[in-house]
Amino acid sequence: MANFRYVYGTVPSRRMGVSVGISPIAEGHCNYSCIYCQLGRTRNMTNKRKRYFDYKDIIKELMLYLSKNIEFDVATIVGDGEPLLYADLGILINELKLMIDKPVAVITNGSLLYDSAVRDDLKNADIILPSLDASNEKMFREINRPHGDIKFDDVIKGLRTFSEEYKGQLWIETMIVEG
Repeated sequence: MANFRYVYGTVPSRRMGVSVGISPIAEGHCNYSCIYCQLGRTRNMTNKRKRYFDYKDIIKELMLYLSKNIEFDVATIVGDGEPLLYADLGILINELKLMIDKPVAVITNGSLLYDSAVRDDLKNADIILPSLDASNEKMFREINRPHGDIKFDDVIKGLRTFSEEYKGQLWIETMIVEG
């Protein structure tokens, strides 16, 4: 299969079946630098949402990818950084929902759920998988190593507010770290 810039997989998932991955974030752009991140230490720490790529290019590439009759159970927005940093996330989700008859999931660190615009962007996704790895500010700083503007209490408040507003499936993910 040809090299793709935004689409990858399929990836077997114990949680969701077979997933087609979609990455709308430039590699290494995140607002956390988690000690367990499979991508390594964050090279481009940011807490500013922006349009990393044109959502139309992502959709075109997914159409090409799916023209190969790929079997999958879910389209998962995740990729090479924190997807909530993608300013056109809501548009991308809506375009995916028009294009495929499979659930659309977003795997996120959940850091920006305090922002009503982010919550609005996520409202049409079928499954949201935010992380919650700590129970207090100290542990949060040690495990997730967030951008300096992010506070643990804001993350918790955002998650709570989102859980009250969101109508889809909300699956909290927790990384258990020794110590």
